[in-house]
Amino acid sequence: MNAVASGPRSSPRKSVLFCAECSFQSPVSEGWLVVSDGDARTIVCPECGHVADHRTERSAPSPKRAD
Repeated sequence: MNAVASGPRSSPRKSVLFCAECSFQSPVSEGWLVVSDGDARTIVCPECGHVADHRTERSAPSPKRAD
């Protein structure tokens, strides 16, 4: 049996990033300054200049292999 949704479908919510210094909040794609340099990515708050996140390609979790 198929379930029937009632009411309008809502679009998926975007993840919101919060600045620990000034409490600015917004999805990363809407307002944050994203600086890429080679394999590094830094996300900077547009309000106060605080570095909210800095990652390199090496700091990303590596996929686990199935043995």
